[in-house]
Amino acid sequence: MGGIFGFYCKEPRSLRDIKTGLKRLVYRGYDGSGAAYLEGGVLKVVKRPGHVDGLELPDVYVAAALGHTRYASRGRVTLENTHPLLDCGRRIAVVVDGVIDGYEALRDELAAAGHKFTSTTDAEVVAHLLEGADPAALAERLSGMFSFAALTADGRLFAVQRGQPLVVAVSGSCSYISSDIASLYGFAEEAYLLPEGAYVELEPGGFKVRPAEGGQQPERKRVKELLYAEKAGFPHFMLKEIYEVPEALLRTKAALMEKYLRLASMIVQGAKNVYVIGNGTSLHAGMVSSYYFADVGTPVDVISAAEFPHYALENVGTGTVILAISQSGETSDVIRSIRAARRQGAVIIGVTNSVSSRLAIESNVYLPITAGPEMAVPATKTFTSTLETLLILAYYVGLHTGKRSQADLKALAERIDGLARALAGSMQSLDKAAEGLADRLAARGAIYVAGSGIVYPVALEGALKLKEAALLHAEGIQLGELLHGPLALASRGLLVAVLRPTDKSAADLYNKALKIASERGADVLTVGPGGDMPAVEADRELAPISYAVSLQLLAYRTGVKVGAPIDTPPGLVKAVTV
Repeated sequence: MGGIFGFYCKEPRSLRDIKTGLKRLVYRGYDGSGAAYLEGGVLKVVKRPGHVDGLELPDVYVAAALGHTRYASRGRVTLENTHPLLDCGRRIAVVVDGVIDGYEALRDELAAAGHKFTSTTDAEVVAHLLEGADPAALAERLSGMFSFAALTADGRLFAVQRGQPLVVAVSGSCSYISSDIASLYGFAEEAYLLPEGAYVELEPGGFKVRPAEGGQQPERKRVKELLYAEKAGFPHFMLKEIYEVPEALLRTKAALMEKYLRLASMIVQGAKNVYVIGNGTSLHAGMVSSYYFADVGTPVDVISAAEFPHYALENVGTGTVILAISQSGETSDVIRSIRAARRQGAVIIGVTNSVSSRLAIESNVYLPITAGPEMAVPATKTFTSTLETLLILAYYVGLHTGKRSQADLKALAERIDGLARALAGSMQSLDKAAEGLADRLAARGAIYVAGSGIVYPVALEGALKLKEAALLHAEGIQLGELLHGPLALASRGLLVAVLRPTDKSAADLYNKALKIASERGADVLTVGPGGDMPAVEADRELAPISYAVSLQLLAYRTGVKVGAPIDTPPGLVKAVTV
């Protein structure tokens, strides 16, 4: 992921306007930033790793410039991997948003032809492929979810949209390009959203678009002032990031590289014992994964990373595999546990959203979930993308155990695409349903969230979200445990949110628990397709993702109702590193 911002003007303007645009796109990436510009007929580049606030651009006026703020999905956070990236002759500067599939083969082909690479990113192949190639035709050769823009020494500024948003705008003698319409406030009054597959070339005060097959034209949009420009118009990062779940699911699927999935799956399948560790949301994702791995004949032990040294470390040795999950990759309990396990001979597989984190660096193999930057403390899209990553890994393990086939893998990819589309089309209606239930939850002092089967860990996660986002006392329980203690509070009007099971074996328990809880006076709220809080219909394996989105929205809207500091719950931080 990344943010693109550029301009092409008849009269020179301040290069520092690029930084203004990039600061409004920092939600799309904060691992590095830079700009390419034309000065005196020479293509120059200024860039640095780290937050865009630290980018120092020279005080010069130029006619054309192109900037980028990076989210590191492939390649660590280094100066060399920061965009813009250059071709061999330093005459083409490229910035890329998204991921390019199969780039290793392209890189090998280009290197064999004499091209010299200076980074370890997938994006650099675009710069070298553009040498002597038509950019629109080049895009057809690439696969993945990406957009790229390029500034050349001979004065061309062009871009291609293939799955990541791009908008263009004109104001007076200047034209602009950006990843988000919000960044254009103060630069232009109208913008045009490029259709999928379009090629655009900017000119001073204008642009030319070559539509994709089908002839869809750019859609005109009004540029309005957004009080929360860095949140893309959403009142909170949490809500924005929930709405990004569908896009994140597609990005995760596209970014996971087969060679690392195969390597990780071989390690898991050949292990003597496998421990899955994490904290909080990551622990809940690990609990869901135990169902995935059991389905392919490879049972795993899931344990809190905080408890791991006290419970499992004595059983760790050569042949042990630790599947460590941390969205930030910096969770102290996880890092301490993997270091202790490595000292005793374990192999570490890391699953993280940060490729520059300690977890990624200290793992033998790591799988980046590539959900994109997540600013709110309550994890949302990183949870669903982690579930997806673990499910895909389990399928690769299943190739070794004989429980899954290549046809199954292909079908899974199609099912993920279908769920992403269904979620994108249902998000507003789900949000409205959650808003309608917020009063009911806000009026309660305590809430139970109960589930059974593969959605049981999601009940734990839903309760965690209500604690974090709404500051309500919420307890996640296994549905059968409702009858072993919690039911004693039913006569006091206890609210119980019950997740409709997706495992057929849990149906009888679900019906029994609902009947008894209602008879005892509990306020029962059902969650799932057709429930009080609906969820998008999904098969058993993908239901945890669907249910998680509904519970996230329910927690968010309840938090709004009670006036909680949703993005920054008191006492909590994004990564616990103490």
